Amino acid sequence: MQENIYKKLSDVFYNQDFLNFIDCKLEDADVGRVVISLENKKEFSQALGFMHGGMVATMLDTASGFAAFSVLEEGKHVVTSDLKINYLRPVVCKKIKCIGEVLKAGKSLIVVEANVLDEENKILAKMLGTMVVVPNSYGDDNKGDIK
Repeated sequence: MQENIYKKLSDVFYNQDFLNFIDCKLEDADVGRVVISLENKKEFSQALGFMHGGMVATMLDTASGFAAFSVLEEGKHVVTSDLKINYLRPVVCKKIKCIGEVLKAGKSLIVVEANVLDEENKILAKMLGTMVVVPNSYGDDNKGDIK
């Protein structure tokens, strides 16, 4: 783990209200690769008792987005353009980890992949996606006050 990459990512990661709300953790970060984790909670369940697919998607999107962010120059950020998820097994374990990696980084598009793993490193879900590079100020005019 490169300390300066981890610091750059953690400053943004732990400043996101939603990630703090669900208690997501940034476990490891390097150039082009990020590992995050999440304790499974009853509140994340769907009707059959599995972790909701939206929460699984959140983990995949977050890990791959931060992997893409790790390869950017200062003043740039990424937003998700598209993602495709394969849900391979139901998430019923106590804790998941998600590994996001950059497959190809261009000037304006970054192709990424991510896997959600259980405690035995079995792949539960897999994602392939594209991140769009944007300036850090992207969306400033549209934020508004959410209450």
